[in-house]
Amino acid sequence: MPSADTVLFVLLLVVLATVAAWLRRRFAGPRYPTGDLPYFSRGYLLSKGEAAFFHALRQAVPPGLMIAPKVRVSDVIGCDASAWKRGFGGRISQKHVDFVLVDARTTAFELIIELDDKSHRQHERRGRDDFVDRALAAAGIPVLRVPAAARYDPADLRTRLVPFMESVSR
Repeated sequence: MPSADTVLFVLLLVVLATVAAWLRRRFAGPRYPTGDLPYFSRGYLLSKGEAAFFHALRQAVPPGLMIAPKVRVSDVIGCDASAWKRGFGGRISQKHVDFVLVDARTTAFELIIELDDKSHRQHERRGRDDFVDRALAAAGIPVLRVPAAARYDPADLRTRLVPFMESVSR
């Protein structure tokens, strides 16, 4: 039989949890507030550097492929519920990749392209990049990393894409 102290302690925990839940609902406000919202348009989907690469990539990509910019990693790969609960889902849910090449007919993934600017040399960013590369490799999706530049040559990009496109039948 539990002691009186144990019963009192458990009862106190239940009361505190109930009060905390009530306070959260009471003061958090509605999930979807009405009235004016603090959002604004960013104007463009891609930065100037990303747009320059995108235009060159459009010229370099073989027919039958489509370019999808700024795609969430969790839209490309997933994990089962058990792995999600262990934190693997959270590690991919808030990250995106720069460009995804997909089969234009089926939307099957063919290649991820990451544009690496100077921020990718930072220690923390290198760890993030390594994790994303390993996660994509585990799912069987190749990654091409391209150093950021002021201008891009579509012929050079096409040459860099060739090794990845051998498996793509058009």
